[in-house]
Amino acid sequence: MAFGFSIFRSRALFVAAALLAMAGSAGAGTLLYTPTNPSFGGNPSNGPNLLAVAQAQNQFTQSKSTAGTTASAALTPGQIFAQQLTSQLYSSLANKITEAIFGANAAPSGTFSFEGTTITYQTVGGNIEISINDGSTITNVTVPAGP
Repeated sequence: MAFGFSIFRSRALFVAAALLAMAGSAGAGTLLYTPTNPSFGGNPSNGPNLLAVAQAQNQFTQSKSTAGTTASAALTPGQIFAQQLTSQLYSSLANKITEAIFGANAAPSGTFSFEGTTITYQTVGGNIEISINDGSTITNVTVPAGP
């Protein structure tokens, strides 16, 4: 009698294992990617929901002082020219300071001052330590001296 029970038990385990194997293979199929964003081919009904989520996560808030001036007042051609000229002058000044610090005839230390801003630099080891003081904040930058 013990022999018959063992055969029944092993047969039941075999049938259970076969059923599990067939159930696993029946669930397999081809994976298909469907985009969520309608801009990339997703369902157009997702658009308003995605926009609402993005606006809720937006951390940027425009300050009141810049909100009224930028939107309502357009710059005149003279103001645009003045901004561009100022930008070019600052760019030229930055190039001259960079050449004085890193150029072929660079001194080991120096100071530049313009419009309330003071830039000092000194070579320490293989690095150049630069300090920029604009009157309210001081920014320190350390960069490699070069190859």
